[in-house]
Amino acid sequence: MIHFNSETRAFNLLLDNSYYAFRVDGADRLVHIGWGPLHGAPALISGAVVEREYDVASFEQQLRRDELVAYGDTSYHEVALKVCFNQLPAIMLPSEDAHLPIRDVRLRYTGHEIVTDAQPGLAPAHGLPTLINTPRETLRVFLDDPAQPFRVTLCYRLTPEHDIIERWCELENHGMAAVDIEACAFATVHVPNGVSEMTSVTGTWAREFTLQRERLPHGLRILESRTLQTSHAANPFFFLNRPGQAWEESGTVYFGLLAYSGSWRIAVDHLPTLDVRVHGGYNPADFALRLHPGERHVTPAMVCGVSANGWGGASRRVHAFTRERISPRPPRDSAYRPVLYNSWEATYFDLSVAGQTELARKAASIGVELFCVDDGWFGARRNDFAGLGDWVVSPAVFPDGLGPLISEVKRLGMKFGLWVEPEMVNPDSDLYRAHPDWVLHFPGRPRSEARNQLILDYGRPEVAAYIYEALDKLLSEYAIDFIKWDMNRNATEPGSPAGKGVWRAHVEGVYGLMDRLRQKHPGVDIQSCSGGGGRIDLGILGRTDQVWTSDNTDALDRIRIQEGYSLAYPARCMEAWVTHAHNHQTGRDNALSTRFDVAMRGALGIGASLNQLDAAELAEYASYIAFYKRIRHVIQDGELYRLQRLEEFGASVIEYILPDGSEAVYSVAVRDSMVGLLRPAAQLCGLNPTATYTVIDRSDRELLRATGHELMALGIPGDINQGAGYSRTLHLKQQP
Repeated sequence: MIHFNSETRAFNLLLDNSYYAFRVDGADRLVHIGWGPLHGAPALISGAVVEREYDVASFEQQLRRDELVAYGDTSYHEVALKVCFNQLPAIMLPSEDAHLPIRDVRLRYTGHEIVTDAQPGLAPAHGLPTLINTPRETLRVFLDDPAQPFRVTLCYRLTPEHDIIERWCELENHGMAAVDIEACAFATVHVPNGVSEMTSVTGTWAREFTLQRERLPHGLRILESRTLQTSHAANPFFFLNRPGQAWEESGTVYFGLLAYSGSWRIAVDHLPTLDVRVHGGYNPADFALRLHPGERHVTPAMVCGVSANGWGGASRRVHAFTRERISPRPPRDSAYRPVLYNSWEATYFDLSVAGQTELARKAASIGVELFCVDDGWFGARRNDFAGLGDWVVSPAVFPDGLGPLISEVKRLGMKFGLWVEPEMVNPDSDLYRAHPDWVLHFPGRPRSEARNQLILDYGRPEVAAYIYEALDKLLSEYAIDFIKWDMNRNATEPGSPAGKGVWRAHVEGVYGLMDRLRQKHPGVDIQSCSGGGGRIDLGILGRTDQVWTSDNTDALDRIRIQEGYSLAYPARCMEAWVTHAHNHQTGRDNALSTRFDVAMRGALGIGASLNQLDAAELAEYASYIAFYKRIRHVIQDGELYRLQRLEEFGASVIEYILPDGSEAVYSVAVRDSMVGLLRPAAQLCGLNPTATYTVIDRSDRELLRATGHELMALGIPGDINQGAGYSRTLHLKQQP
């Protein structure tokens, strides 16, 4: 519910379990009042009892909690918006010097409206439905500069059932001269003083989503990406709580995520007064946004919320929001992500019709539902030195095209998928020879290659149009059900006719290309991959069905990677592979049970070479896959509880449970153990206390029968003294 008190000019945004409040002060400035869990029944905050001392000394006069902190009213703290005006105001003091530009923007309240059709910038335009499509209220608050013809509209879209508010800005130039935006966050959020412990993730290629929990020092703490995709080094989300006062299922946690896949920045400004304010949006590094007269710019959204149920409660809110409101759910023959087989590690570039057909038959025999051919099927792509950009089937590999292989895959009862990397080009390609100017570069400078490839300039509309035509032709000619969309390098020499706007233009081009393809080919699923987990965020998840979390498929490493991923993103979207016992990234050997138990925590995929497995091993694979199919509805659409985390005892114990408590999946994986250390039993959550549950293993054997109360009080026996590499997955069913 959105409520406005016309007397106190206070706004109250009431969600199911939380509130958000701000007001218009006596100078028409929009000032934050408070944000947090509801205390009992929903009640309005009038704004009459929240006066703060904004000026504490002559050296500190900029503490006011503006709903969007702008450079002008604030100049020596971090700001969300910085604007340069290139025309003089209509009214000036006689003594004023008429110098330009004017680097000062003041935002004053002039009105508001409540609508149900508002959309943030870069919202998906493919037209595919989400699981829930009911309209939601959006508050639009109009803020005008009193001296310049410039308006900022702050937008707040509510999803009450998940305590989620989506925040974004709309910028409008109503003047006769161009306006230059030097810094632009999607939103500013203020948390209560003292909320200064932050949880985020860091990493690099093959080490994504490493948990990072820290006490914020006074000053700025920056999370950021300075490239064209989301980044391996950081991910655009944060959790904040008072130090030592939050845990998995307890304490108040504030959270925020950016729905954007480009050069982003989250700046957490911890003032010496204990104020904590967060600005999230475009990275101001190498940034430019010019609004010409009459132009309007709408930013993507910051998705934010608060949980009174700790980090786990925050995760479950975002997971449910993503499953219901972000992820596309076109009509399909199955509501769940299929079991995938990818042929990359079996064949690499050594592709042939006979070889892929043999793999497809073995994949079908063990229960695989989607067969994906990876790199090497196109152009002159016999290695990673050539062919990128030439998205035509290679006659050297498939003399009769993809048709015969696809027909066999479909006959076997599977869907067919294909790997592409549409943002890249090899210098050794027909595309580059025809259009060497179509790559990011600066004239007179070297063109740095990585993985022998350059980046296509999506700041040029003709580039995105060309790639669309090539992929559209491919999807129109062949019955392709799935695309693995990869991007295997960071940007260097980011020169483009789009100038500094190339960072946004590239994201807009990729989003637009995906949207056009999905609109024309609604039956084709897309997976986001960028050298593993380099492009995972709420913006890309609005266009894709799943993400490749990491190129690292070592099961023990994946425990950590997937645990960090689970803080912000749902299991339904997380593809996880079972590969060879001897992992080719880490050189470590892991048991098949560990590899499957960890991979079954998401959307299961198989990447091992089936040609290297004997009949007994193939039968064991089939047994695990059959088990996964029996439990995947709980994993992919259930609520997640992290019962134990690696940072506690070196073990990860998680539970997925259906909202009604009727079924659950219990999964334990031990990465580290010490002799003589007995981990406590992992107490389950969310079960019906008086109901009786059977606990079933992969072989459909009943291991235990107990009440929900017993399982939530004592856990499931048998795990506390197990060593490194131990794992198991169990299915819990409530008895009638």
